[in-house]
Amino acid sequence: MTLNIGRGQLLVIDDEEEILKALSRQFRRKHDVYTAQSADDGLRIMTEVPIQVIISDQRMPGMNGVEFFHRVKNDFPDAIRLLLTGYADIQAVIAAINDGNVFRYIPKPWDPIELETIVNEAFQRYQLIVQNRELLIELQSANALLERRVEERTAELAEANERLKRMDETKDALLGMAAHDLRTPITIIRGYGDLLLDPRTSHDEMRDFIIHIRNTAQEMLNLLNDLLDITAIQSGKINLQPDIVDVYRFVDRVIKLNHRLGEQKGITLVTELAPDLPPFMFDPNRIEQVLNNLISNAFKFSHGGTTVTVCACTLDNGEWLEISVRDQGLGISEEDQEKLFTAFQKLSPRPTGSEKSTGLGLSICKRLVELHYGEIGVESEVGVGSRFYFRLPRAFPIPFDE
Repeated sequence: MTLNIGRGQLLVIDDEEEILKALSRQFRRKHDVYTAQSADDGLRIMTEVPIQVIISDQRMPGMNGVEFFHRVKNDFPDAIRLLLTGYADIQAVIAAINDGNVFRYIPKPWDPIELETIVNEAFQRYQLIVQNRELLIELQSANALLERRVEERTAELAEANERLKRMDETKDALLGMAAHDLRTPITIIRGYGDLLLDPRTSHDEMRDFIIHIRNTAQEMLNLLNDLLDITAIQSGKINLQPDIVDVYRFVDRVIKLNHRLGEQKGITLVTELAPDLPPFMFDPNRIEQVLNNLISNAFKFSHGGTTVTVCACTLDNGEWLEISVRDQGLGISEEDQEKLFTAFQKLSPRPTGSEKSTGLGLSICKRLVELHYGEIGVESEVGVGSRFYFRLPRAFPIPFDE
Protein backbone atom coordinates (compact mmCIF):
# COMPACT_ATOMS: atom_id res chain seq x y z
CA MET A 1 0.00 0.00 0.00
CA THR A 2 1.32 3.43 -0.96
CA LEU A 3 0.56 6.30 1.41
CA ASN A 4 0.49 10.01 0.66
CA ILE A 5 3.34 11.03 2.92
CA GLY A 6 3.79 14.73 2.21
CA ARG A 7 6.77 16.47 3.79
CA GLY A 8 8.27 14.53 6.66
CA GLN A 9 10.91 15.26 9.28
CA LEU A 10 14.19 13.44 8.57
CA LEU A 11 17.18 13.43 10.93
CA VAL A 12 20.62 12.46 9.56
CA ILE A 13 23.43 11.73 12.05
CA ASP A 14 27.01 11.22 10.87
CA ASP A 15 30.36 12.50 12.03
CA GLU A 16 31.41 13.15 8.43
CA GLU A 17 30.29 16.55 7.11
CA GLU A 18 30.27 15.43 3.47
CA ILE A 19 27.87 12.60 4.14
CA LEU A 20 25.53 15.00 5.95
CA LYS A 21 25.61 17.40 3.00
CA ALA A 22 25.06 14.66 0.45
CA LEU A 23 22.05 13.18 2.25
CA SER A 24 20.63 16.61 2.93
CA ARG A 25 20.84 17.53 -0.79
CA GLN A 26 19.19 14.24 -1.76
CA PHE A 27 16.15 14.51 0.53
CA ARG A 28 15.55 18.21 1.19
CA ARG A 29 13.19 18.53 -1.81
CA LYS A 30 10.68 16.16 -0.24
CA HIS A 31 11.40 16.41 3.49
CA ASP A 32 12.57 18.73 6.23
CA VAL A 33 16.12 17.51 6.83
CA TYR A 34 17.91 18.01 10.17
CA THR A 35 21.59 17.07 10.58
CA ALA A 36 23.75 16.20 13.57
CA GLN A 37 27.40 15.16 13.85
CA SER A 38 26.97 13.14 17.03
CA ALA A 39 24.39 11.02 18.82
CA ASP A 40 24.09 13.62 21.57
CA ASP A 41 23.29 16.34 19.03
CA GLY A 42 20.75 13.98 17.48
CA LEU A 43 19.03 13.42 20.85
CA ARG A 44 18.86 17.18 21.40
CA ILE A 45 17.21 17.71 18.01
CA MET A 46 14.69 14.96 18.71
CA THR A 47 13.60 16.70 21.90
CA GLU A 48 12.91 19.85 19.86
CA VAL A 49 11.48 18.47 16.58
CA PRO A 50 8.96 15.63 15.96
CA ILE A 51 11.38 13.51 13.93
CA GLN A 52 9.73 10.71 11.93
CA VAL A 53 12.72 8.97 10.29
CA ILE A 54 16.37 8.78 11.42
CA ILE A 55 19.42 7.87 9.35
CA SER A 56 22.40 7.28 11.58
CA ASP A 57 25.94 6.06 10.96
CA GLN A 58 26.99 3.06 13.05
CA ARG A 59 30.53 4.17 13.79
CA MET A 60 30.59 7.52 15.57
CA PRO A 61 32.65 8.95 18.41
CA GLY A 62 31.06 8.29 21.78
CA MET A 63 27.69 6.64 21.35
CA ASN A 64 27.51 4.42 18.24
CA GLY A 65 24.45 4.02 16.03
CA VAL A 66 23.05 0.84 17.62
CA GLU A 67 23.42 2.30 21.12
CA PHE A 68 21.79 5.52 19.96
CA PHE A 69 18.85 3.66 18.44
CA HIS A 70 18.44 1.55 21.58
CA ARG A 71 17.96 4.75 23.55
CA VAL A 72 15.72 6.31 20.92
CA LYS A 73 13.53 3.21 20.90
CA ASN A 74 12.65 3.84 24.55
CA ASP A 75 12.23 7.63 24.37
CA PHE A 76 10.85 8.00 20.81
CA PRO A 77 9.41 4.59 19.89
CA ASP A 78 7.56 5.78 16.76
CA ALA A 79 10.62 7.16 14.97
CA ILE A 80 11.74 4.84 12.19
CA ARG A 81 15.44 3.99 12.48
CA LEU A 82 17.79 3.40 9.48
CA LEU A 83 21.44 2.48 10.06
CA LEU A 84 24.39 3.29 7.76
CA THR A 85 27.02 0.64 8.21
CA GLY A 86 30.00 -1.06 6.70
CA TYR A 87 30.45 -4.77 6.19
CA ALA A 88 32.53 -5.14 9.34
CA ASP A 89 29.57 -4.14 11.55
CA ILE A 90 27.01 -6.38 9.87
CA GLN A 91 26.60 -8.81 12.81
CA ALA A 92 25.89 -5.97 15.24
CA VAL A 93 23.39 -4.54 12.79
CA ILE A 94 21.57 -7.88 12.38
CA ALA A 95 21.35 -8.20 16.16
CA ALA A 96 19.94 -4.66 16.35
CA ILE A 97 17.34 -5.50 13.69
CA ASN A 98 16.31 -8.64 15.56
CA ASP A 99 15.89 -6.61 18.76
CA GLY A 100 13.66 -4.15 16.94
CA ASN A 101 16.09 -1.27 17.31
CA VAL A 102 16.63 -0.86 13.56
CA PHE A 103 14.06 -0.95 10.74
CA ARG A 104 16.55 -1.35 7.86
CA TYR A 105 20.28 -1.03 7.37
CA ILE A 106 22.03 0.70 4.48
CA PRO A 107 25.42 -0.65 3.49
CA LYS A 108 28.20 1.70 2.58
CA PRO A 109 28.64 2.82 -0.12
CA TRP A 110 24.93 3.11 -0.83
CA ASP A 111 23.00 3.36 -4.03
CA PRO A 112 21.06 6.71 -4.08
CA ILE A 113 18.03 5.18 -5.80
CA GLU A 114 17.94 2.26 -3.38
CA LEU A 115 18.34 4.66 -0.45
CA GLU A 116 15.46 6.77 -1.81
CA THR A 117 13.25 3.67 -1.84
CA ILE A 118 14.25 2.70 1.70
CA VAL A 119 13.57 6.19 3.08
CA ASN A 120 10.16 6.27 1.38
CA GLU A 121 9.32 2.91 2.94
CA ALA A 122 10.41 4.25 6.33
CA PHE A 123 8.08 7.25 6.07
CA GLN A 124 5.26 4.97 4.94
CA ARG A 125 5.87 2.74 7.94
CA TYR A 126 5.76 5.76 10.23
CA GLN A 127 2.44 6.83 8.73
CA LEU A 128 1.08 3.32 9.20
CA ILE A 129 2.12 3.36 12.86
CA VAL A 130 0.42 6.73 13.39
CA GLN A 131 -2.71 5.68 11.52
CA ASN A 132 -2.87 2.39 13.40
CA ARG A 133 -2.56 4.20 16.70
CA GLU A 134 -5.31 6.65 15.72
CA LEU A 135 -7.44 3.73 14.59
CA LEU A 136 -6.76 1.94 17.86
CA ILE A 137 -7.77 5.03 19.81
CA GLU A 138 -10.95 5.31 17.73
CA LEU A 139 -11.68 1.63 18.27
CA GLN A 140 -11.06 1.94 21.99
CA SER A 141 -13.30 5.00 22.12
CA ALA A 142 -15.99 3.24 20.09
CA ASN A 143 -15.67 0.17 22.27
CA ALA A 144 -15.96 2.27 25.44
CA LEU A 145 -18.99 4.03 23.97
CA LEU A 146 -20.49 0.68 23.03
CA GLU A 147 -19.84 -0.67 26.51
CA ARG A 148 -21.50 2.40 28.05
CA ARG A 149 -24.47 2.01 25.74
CA VAL A 150 -24.69 -1.68 26.57
CA GLU A 151 -24.54 -0.85 30.27
CA GLU A 152 -27.16 1.86 29.86
CA ARG A 153 -29.36 -0.43 27.81
CA THR A 154 -28.87 -3.23 30.32
CA ALA A 155 -29.84 -0.85 33.11
CA GLU A 156 -32.87 0.30 31.11
CA LEU A 157 -33.89 -3.31 30.49
CA ALA A 158 -33.41 -4.15 34.17
CA GLU A 159 -35.52 -1.13 35.12
CA ALA A 160 -38.16 -2.10 32.55
CA ASN A 161 -38.16 -5.66 33.88
CA GLU A 162 -38.56 -4.34 37.39
CA ARG A 163 -41.47 -2.17 36.28
CA LEU A 164 -43.04 -5.15 34.55
CA LYS A 165 -42.53 -7.19 37.69
CA ARG A 166 -44.18 -4.52 39.82
CA MET A 167 -47.02 -4.21 37.32
CA ASP A 168 -47.45 -7.97 37.33
CA GLU A 169 -47.51 -7.96 41.12
CA THR A 170 -50.04 -5.11 41.01
CA LYS A 171 -52.15 -7.03 38.52
CA ASP A 172 -52.11 -10.11 40.76
CA ALA A 173 -53.00 -7.98 43.77
CA LEU A 174 -55.79 -6.26 41.84
CA LEU A 175 -57.22 -9.56 40.63
CA GLY A 176 -56.98 -11.07 44.09
CA MET A 177 -58.61 -8.07 45.73
CA ALA A 178 -61.30 -7.82 43.05
CA ALA A 179 -62.13 -11.51 43.42
CA HIS A 180 -62.24 -11.21 47.21
CA ASP A 181 -64.02 -7.87 47.53
CA LEU A 182 -66.56 -8.48 44.78
CA ARG A 183 -67.56 -11.93 45.97
CA THR A 184 -69.29 -10.63 49.09
CA PRO A 185 -71.42 -7.87 47.48
CA ILE A 186 -72.38 -10.16 44.60
CA THR A 187 -73.49 -12.76 47.14
CA ILE A 188 -75.49 -10.09 48.99
CA ILE A 189 -77.17 -8.86 45.79
CA ARG A 190 -78.04 -12.42 44.81
CA GLY A 191 -79.47 -13.07 48.27
CA TYR A 192 -81.65 -9.96 48.19
CA GLY A 193 -82.71 -10.87 44.66
CA ASP A 194 -83.90 -14.24 45.90
CA LEU A 195 -85.83 -12.53 48.71
CA LEU A 196 -87.46 -10.14 46.23
CA LEU A 197 -88.72 -13.14 44.29
CA ASP A 198 -90.16 -14.73 47.40
CA PRO A 199 -93.95 -14.16 47.35
CA ARG A 200 -93.97 -13.88 51.13
CA THR A 201 -91.84 -10.70 51.02
CA SER A 202 -93.86 -7.61 51.94
CA HIS A 203 -93.81 -4.32 50.04
CA ASP A 204 -91.88 -2.55 52.82
CA GLU A 205 -89.32 -5.36 52.91
CA MET A 206 -88.91 -5.11 49.15
CA ARG A 207 -88.12 -1.41 49.47
CA ASP A 208 -85.44 -2.12 52.10
CA PHE A 209 -83.95 -4.90 49.97
CA ILE A 210 -83.77 -2.60 46.92
CA ILE A 211 -82.00 0.06 49.00
CA HIS A 212 -79.47 -2.52 50.16
CA ILE A 213 -78.97 -3.73 46.59
CA ARG A 214 -78.43 -0.15 45.41
CA ASN A 215 -75.92 0.58 48.20
CA THR A 216 -74.07 -2.67 47.57
CA ALA A 217 -73.94 -1.98 43.83
CA GLN A 218 -72.50 1.47 44.60
CA GLU A 219 -69.76 -0.13 46.70
CA MET A 220 -68.96 -2.45 43.80
CA LEU A 221 -68.88 0.52 41.41
CA ASN A 222 -66.54 2.40 43.76
CA LEU A 223 -64.22 -0.61 43.86
CA LEU A 224 -64.25 -0.97 40.07
CA ASN A 225 -63.56 2.74 39.60
CA ASP A 226 -60.60 2.53 41.98
CA LEU A 227 -59.29 -0.54 40.16
CA LEU A 228 -59.56 1.23 36.81
CA ASP A 229 -57.85 4.35 38.17
CA ILE A 230 -54.94 2.49 39.75
CA THR A 231 -54.50 0.39 36.59
CA ALA A 232 -54.44 3.52 34.42
CA ILE A 233 -51.97 5.18 36.77
CA GLN A 234 -49.68 2.14 36.84
CA SER A 235 -49.65 2.00 33.03
CA GLY A 236 -49.17 5.78 32.62
CA LYS A 237 -52.45 6.26 30.77
CA ILE A 238 -53.89 9.04 32.95
CA ASN A 239 -54.47 12.16 30.86
CA LEU A 240 -55.18 15.36 32.75
CA GLN A 241 -57.40 18.13 31.40
CA PRO A 242 -56.16 21.34 33.06
CA ASP A 243 -58.24 24.46 33.32
CA ILE A 244 -58.11 27.79 35.16
CA VAL A 245 -60.23 27.12 38.26
CA ASP A 246 -61.97 29.51 40.64
CA VAL A 247 -60.96 27.94 43.94
CA TYR A 248 -64.01 29.27 45.84
CA ARG A 249 -66.49 27.80 43.36
CA PHE A 250 -64.53 24.58 43.22
CA VAL A 251 -64.55 24.07 47.00
CA ASP A 252 -68.20 25.14 47.25
CA ARG A 253 -69.21 22.48 44.71
CA VAL A 254 -67.36 19.74 46.57
CA ILE A 255 -68.84 20.81 49.92
CA LYS A 256 -72.39 20.70 48.52
CA LEU A 257 -71.82 17.20 47.16
CA ASN A 258 -70.51 15.93 50.49
CA HIS A 259 -72.67 17.90 52.93
CA ARG A 260 -75.52 15.41 53.08
CA LEU A 261 -73.13 12.47 53.45
CA GLY A 262 -71.81 14.09 56.60
CA GLU A 263 -75.31 14.82 57.89
CA GLN A 264 -76.24 11.15 57.52
CA LYS A 265 -73.56 10.36 60.09
CA GLY A 266 -74.16 13.45 62.24
CA ILE A 267 -70.93 15.13 61.16
CA THR A 268 -70.77 18.85 60.37
CA LEU A 269 -68.84 19.87 57.25
CA VAL A 270 -67.50 23.45 57.26
CA THR A 271 -64.96 25.49 55.32
CA GLU A 272 -62.16 27.92 56.19
CA LEU A 273 -61.10 29.73 53.02
CA ALA A 274 -58.43 32.40 52.93
CA PRO A 275 -59.51 35.75 51.42
CA ASP A 276 -58.45 36.75 47.91
CA LEU A 277 -57.55 33.26 46.67
CA PRO A 278 -56.34 33.62 43.07
CA PRO A 279 -57.41 31.22 40.30
CA PHE A 280 -55.18 28.15 39.90
CA MET A 281 -54.72 25.85 36.95
CA PHE A 282 -55.39 22.15 37.50
CA ASP A 283 -57.68 19.37 36.33
CA PRO A 284 -60.85 20.10 38.35
CA ASN A 285 -62.29 16.60 37.92
CA ARG A 286 -59.18 14.84 39.15
CA ILE A 287 -58.56 17.23 42.04
CA GLU A 288 -62.25 16.93 42.97
CA GLN A 289 -61.65 13.19 43.08
CA VAL A 290 -58.76 13.79 45.51
CA LEU A 291 -60.75 16.14 47.75
CA ASN A 292 -63.82 13.87 47.75
CA ASN A 293 -61.64 10.99 48.86
CA LEU A 294 -60.10 12.96 51.71
CA ILE A 295 -63.52 14.18 52.89
CA SER A 296 -64.97 10.67 52.60
CA ASN A 297 -62.11 9.28 54.70
CA ALA A 298 -62.65 12.01 57.30
CA PHE A 299 -66.32 10.99 57.57
CA LYS A 300 -65.40 7.34 57.62
CA PHE A 301 -63.06 7.60 60.60
CA SER A 302 -65.00 10.20 62.62
CA HIS A 303 -67.86 9.84 65.06
CA GLY A 304 -71.16 11.71 64.93
CA GLY A 305 -71.22 15.09 66.63
CA THR A 306 -67.76 16.07 65.32
CA THR A 307 -66.70 18.54 62.66
CA VAL A 308 -64.77 18.11 59.42
CA THR A 309 -63.16 21.30 58.13
CA VAL A 310 -62.02 21.95 54.56
CA CYS A 311 -59.40 24.71 54.35
CA ALA A 312 -57.82 26.48 51.40
CA CYS A 313 -54.96 29.00 51.39
CA THR A 314 -51.87 29.98 49.44
CA LEU A 315 -48.24 29.47 50.43
CA ASP A 316 -44.92 31.00 49.38
CA ASN A 317 -46.35 34.31 48.19
CA GLY A 318 -49.12 32.69 46.21
CA GLU A 319 -46.93 30.16 44.39
CA TRP A 320 -48.71 27.17 45.95
CA LEU A 321 -52.34 26.36 46.70
CA GLU A 322 -52.90 24.23 49.79
CA ILE A 323 -56.22 22.46 50.37
CA SER A 324 -56.62 20.45 53.55
CA VAL A 325 -59.22 18.35 55.31
CA ARG A 326 -59.14 18.36 59.11
CA ASP A 327 -61.20 15.99 61.25
CA GLN A 328 -61.73 15.21 64.93
CA GLY A 329 -61.63 11.49 64.37
CA LEU A 330 -59.63 8.48 65.50
CA GLY A 331 -56.21 9.72 64.39
CA ILE A 332 -53.44 7.65 62.81
CA SER A 333 -50.35 6.19 64.47
CA GLU A 334 -46.87 7.08 63.18
CA GLU A 335 -46.40 3.48 62.02
CA ASP A 336 -49.58 3.62 59.93
CA GLN A 337 -48.73 7.07 58.57
CA GLU A 338 -45.64 5.62 56.88
CA LYS A 339 -47.77 3.33 54.69
CA LEU A 340 -50.83 5.55 54.22
CA PHE A 341 -50.29 6.39 50.56
CA THR A 342 -49.29 2.88 49.44
CA ALA A 343 -51.78 0.76 47.50
CA PHE A 344 -53.65 -2.11 49.17
CA GLN A 345 -52.87 -0.96 52.73
CA LYS A 346 -55.45 -1.62 55.42
CA LEU A 347 -54.62 0.40 58.53
CA SER A 348 -55.25 -0.19 62.23
CA PRO A 349 -58.14 2.29 62.69
CA ARG A 350 -61.49 0.88 61.64
CA PRO A 351 -64.30 2.97 60.12
CA THR A 352 -66.71 4.16 62.81
CA GLY A 353 -69.76 3.22 60.74
CA SER A 354 -68.57 -0.07 59.19
CA GLU A 355 -67.93 1.67 55.85
CA LYS A 356 -66.09 -0.25 53.17
CA SER A 357 -62.57 0.60 51.96
CA THR A 358 -60.58 -0.66 48.98
CA GLY A 359 -57.22 0.47 50.34
CA LEU A 360 -56.55 2.24 47.03
CA GLY A 361 -57.99 5.71 47.55
CA LEU A 362 -55.01 7.48 49.11
CA SER A 363 -52.51 5.90 46.71
CA ILE A 364 -54.65 7.19 43.82
CA CYS A 365 -54.79 10.63 45.44
CA LYS A 366 -51.02 10.69 45.82
CA ARG A 367 -50.41 9.88 42.17
CA LEU A 368 -53.01 12.36 40.91
CA VAL A 369 -51.45 15.13 42.99
CA GLU A 370 -47.96 14.17 41.78
CA LEU A 371 -49.18 14.32 38.18
CA HIS A 372 -49.94 17.98 38.95
CA TYR A 373 -46.33 18.34 40.19
CA GLY A 374 -47.71 18.75 43.70
CA GLU A 375 -47.34 17.00 47.02
CA ILE A 376 -49.64 15.35 49.54
CA GLY A 377 -49.19 14.62 53.23
CA VAL A 378 -50.77 14.06 56.62
CA GLU A 379 -50.48 15.33 60.18
CA SER A 380 -52.21 13.19 62.77
CA GLU A 381 -52.44 12.35 66.47
CA VAL A 382 -54.18 9.25 67.78
CA GLY A 383 -57.40 10.14 69.59
CA VAL A 384 -57.26 13.78 68.47
CA GLY A 385 -57.75 13.71 64.71
CA SER A 386 -55.97 14.12 61.39
CA ARG A 387 -55.21 16.79 58.83
CA PHE A 388 -54.70 15.61 55.26
CA TYR A 389 -53.39 18.24 52.85
CA PHE A 390 -52.23 18.54 49.28
CA ARG A 391 -50.41 21.38 47.57
CA LEU A 392 -50.53 22.36 43.91
CA PRO A 393 -48.03 24.68 42.18
CA ARG A 394 -49.24 27.77 40.38
CA ALA A 395 -46.84 27.06 37.51
CA PHE A 396 -46.19 23.69 35.86
CA PRO A 397 -44.89 22.38 32.52
CA ILE A 398 -47.10 22.35 29.43
CA PRO A 399 -48.42 20.16 27.80
CA PHE A 400 -50.15 18.87 30.91
CA ASP A 401 -50.48 15.18 30.31
CA GLU A 402 -48.68 11.92 30.95
